[in-house]
Amino acid sequence: MNSKTRIKIRNRIKEHLPPHTVTFIFSGLPIRKSADAEYPFESNRNFFYLTGIEEPGAVFVFDNQNEILFLRDVDPSMEKWVGHFMRKEEAQAVSGIKDVRYFSDFDAYLNKVLSRKTRIGLDLDHNTFSEEAYGSAVSMADYVGIERVIDVTEILVRGRMVKFDEEVEAIKHAIEVTNTAIESMLKEMKPGNNESDMSAKFLYKAYKHQGDLMFDTIIASGKNATVLHYVKNDQPLKDGEMVLCDLGVRVNGYGADISRTYPINGTFTDRQKEVYQTVLNTFHHINEAAKPGVSLKELNEMAKISLLEGCRSLGLIEKDEDLDKYYYHSIGHSLGLDTHDVWTNRDFPLEPGNVITNEPGIYIEEEGIGVRIETDLLITEDGNIDLAPQIKREVEEIEALLKA
Repeated sequence: MNSKTRIKIRNRIKEHLPPHTVTFIFSGLPIRKSADAEYPFESNRNFFYLTGIEEPGAVFVFDNQNEILFLRDVDPSMEKWVGHFMRKEEAQAVSGIKDVRYFSDFDAYLNKVLSRKTRIGLDLDHNTFSEEAYGSAVSMADYVGIERVIDVTEILVRGRMVKFDEEVEAIKHAIEVTNTAIESMLKEMKPGNNESDMSAKFLYKAYKHQGDLMFDTIIASGKNATVLHYVKNDQPLKDGEMVLCDLGVRVNGYGADISRTYPINGTFTDRQKEVYQTVLNTFHHINEAAKPGVSLKELNEMAKISLLEGCRSLGLIEKDEDLDKYYYHSIGHSLGLDTHDVWTNRDFPLEPGNVITNEPGIYIEEEGIGVRIETDLLITEDGNIDLAPQIKREVEEIEALLKA
C-alpha cells in the first residue's frame, strides 16, 4: 500500500479528531520472551494503520493539522546486532509524512506542547498495549495528567471499520495467496500423514509468497475439530475422518481468514456430507443476508435459526436451548489489519466498506465431527461481495479437487 493511501487514511481520521488537541500514537516496543530473547516486533495496529511503518520506539503525532513522526535514534552499534534502523527519508517515502524527526528531539517537543496547555489525545485501547511498550499511552496519560487527556480510540476504530479500496485489494491479495497455500497443503492430506505436514506446507507457501500467518494455523482432524482454537497440529490423519482447517496468509499487514473442512481420504461419508451440507446451507443463507443496515448480532440470530433447523434434521437436538452444544461461537467478525479487527459493538449496523467473515459451524464431539466453512465478505451499497469465491466449498467441488 503506497504513501498516498496512508495520506487518505490520516485525512479521514483528522476530520474527526477534536480541535485544539495534540494526539500521540505509539508503535510500542518488542515484548520480552525470555532472558535473552524477544517476541518478533509488530507495531501497534493503529500506529501501522496511520503510517504503514513497522518500527519500534516510534511515535506519530497529530498536532492539530500538522503531522510529525518521531523515529528511534539510529544506533550503528546496535544495527550490527538487530538490523537496520529506519532513516527519515525511508519513513517519508513509506508514510507520506514530511516532518520526520528522531526521538532525541521528542522531550523538547513534548515540553513545548505541554506548555501550551492544550488537550492531549491518546489511544487508550487497553486491549492492544503492553506495559513494556516504550512511551505507552498509559504512561503518557499518567505523565500529563488524566484531566488533560481525550481518548481517541473510538475515532480510530470507526476509521478502520470502513476500508478504502486499497485495503480491500490488499485483503483480496492475501486471500489469493491463501488459496494457493491451501491447494498446495492439500497434497499433504492423506491417511498416515500428520496434521503437522499440512500445517508446515501452508506456512512454507505463505513465506514463499513474501507473507506470513495472519493467526496460528488450525489443522484439526477428527475430534480435534470440535475445539475451536486447536493449534497443536500434531495428530495423525486417519482414514474416514475429516480435517477442519482455519487459516489465513497475511501480506503487507492485511490478511485472510478462511475455514474449510475436508474428508481426509478424499470422499465424504454419507453422515459427513449430511453435516457438511447443513453448515453450507447456513453459510449460503448468511452470504445472502449480509448487507448494510443489518448487524453482526442479527446475522448471528439468523444463523442460529438456520442451524437449529439443521441440527433437528440431523437428529442432534430436540430443544432450542440445546443448540449451544453444537454451535458455540458467533457467525462472524470484522477483518482487516487484525483477524478480529476493531469494531464498535455487535449491534452496530453494517455499512459499505466493512469487511466481515461468515463462518457457521457444527461440532459433534460424540461423533468426532467438526465442520466450519468461512469466507470474507465486503459489504457494498446493495449487499456484499464474496472476496474468496475461488476457494472450493461445495461438496462436489471439494471431492473433485481432492481427486485431481
